[in-house]
Amino acid sequence: MGRWSKVGVVIAGYVAAVVAGVMAGWLYDARLEAMPYDTSGGMYAAGVMMASLGVFLVLSLAPTLLALWFLRPHTRFWNALAVSSIAFALAGLAAVLAPLVVRQPPQNIGLMLLSMLGLSQLLGVPLWLGAFMLFAFIAPTRQVRRKLVLAVAVEVVIGACAALHWFVPRAPF
Repeated sequence: MGRWSKVGVVIAGYVAAVVAGVMAGWLYDARLEAMPYDTSGGMYAAGVMMASLGVFLVLSLAPTLLALWFLRPHTRFWNALAVSSIAFALAGLAAVLAPLVVRQPPQNIGLMLLSMLGLSQLLGVPLWLGAFMLFAFIAPTRQVRRKLVLAVAVEVVIGACAALHWFVPRAPF
């Protein structure tokens, strides 16, 4: 398969995901039009958006994985992806551990952003853990795979911090 046909297949997959997302939103809206209106238009709009986005995100996994598979021969891309994954995971770990050092509520914009990054890491750890594991599984070289396994290990530590935060009362995280 040629380069342009691979690009075409991936783009067609994303177009199909967008169309399915739009259709899901339309069907959700059509179903809600039959129900009595209770002046919560913003909530209905958010429901349409979540239905559309959820279908798009699930269906866009296939073309994304296909694109990553097509990029397997490009080790520079995979090395950059692995280094970026490690940097992202380490920044998330620093953000999750920041409440151990900074006890008062954040007052400046930098600490606020760090706090938001920590919260997004605590909530998104299953997503990032799964993504990094998948990247490590399809990585083309042992060197890249090791870097991605390091990112997975950091995300496991963040997952442990998340478990402490959510399930242990008064955990410092």
